[in-house]
Amino acid sequence: MVKKWHDRFALLSKTPKEILALEKGKFKAPPPMTSLVKKRNNNKFCEFHGEVGHNTDECMHLKRQIEELIKIGKLSHVIKEIKQNNGKDQQKASKKREASSKDKALAILMVQPWQRVAMQRITQSFSPNLEISFPPIDEEEGAEGPMIIEAEVEGHFIHRMYVDGGSASEIMYEHCFNKLIPEVKRKMVPATAPLIGFSGEIIWPLRQISLLVKIGDEEHSTSALMNFVVVRSASPYYGIIERPGIRKIEVVPSTAHGMLKFPVERGVLMIRSSKIVTIECTSIAGTMGQSPAIKHAVEERIKVAINPKYPKQTVMIGSTLREEG
Repeated sequence: MVKKWHDRFALLSKTPKEILALEKGKFKAPPPMTSLVKKRNNNKFCEFHGEVGHNTDECMHLKRQIEELIKIGKLSHVIKEIKQNNGKDQQKASKKREASSKDKALAILMVQPWQRVAMQRITQSFSPNLEISFPPIDEEEGAEGPMIIEAEVEGHFIHRMYVDGGSASEIMYEHCFNKLIPEVKRKMVPATAPLIGFSGEIIWPLRQISLLVKIGDEEHSTSALMNFVVVRSASPYYGIIERPGIRKIEVVPSTAHGMLKFPVERGVLMIRSSKIVTIECTSIAGTMGQSPAIKHAVEERIKVAINPKYPKQTVMIGSTLREEG
């Protein structure tokens, strides 16, 4: 059978079945299958149609919808990267970018589609006192949310690095890795072990890479070589520094205080991560000739019982959360 021109699809980094599983909410329901049921292959099942007859990866309706979503930019991240060599002009442009990158650290900023991710303010201070200690806090005091820092990784200034001492592997998410310069990417090697989640699920990293991580400023800082596993997963963070990295830079974290301290030359550096409360501004239309009034409102939090049988077991939720949430 001769394929029509519009059935030529883009090269993908994942199979149609994998894309359907990861991006299921983006697809429209497929039209019903027209082939006779008795003539279908019962050994093949299409998860897109929910019927036997062909495999998910063979489904033309799924492939065409993937192609349409790629064209409108909703699945551009699944296009397979093709390395091309266009001769001397491309080499000159690459050398020029290399020279400029040596003069200045590249900044990797997070564009967040997650509306409810709290904004963080990160501050640091130096103390000549070599003793690391934390002050006592009252019940109503203390920090909430994850410990977020900024770090310079192989000349890239990366925002929203999560410090968590609960795992044995540093993690870098694919959307961060893709922004590294080619010279750094070439350090990547095959991963040797999978990651195992809390519920026992197994995730094989894409690869692993050793990178020099610097925390602090030009005057006071510490650095260490950390081994990151590169993971493909949606996350509001760019990476996670876990137990091995914490041990290498001798960090003493305090989740309750929302800060971490570590020794540097001639003293101790303290980094604090504090959450910024977002204020919602609503315009209220006025009559002609009057300027609109601005209403400021801060979302309140309320306690809700997890189970009616155990009223003392509660969680804090936002007062604006809908019933479905």
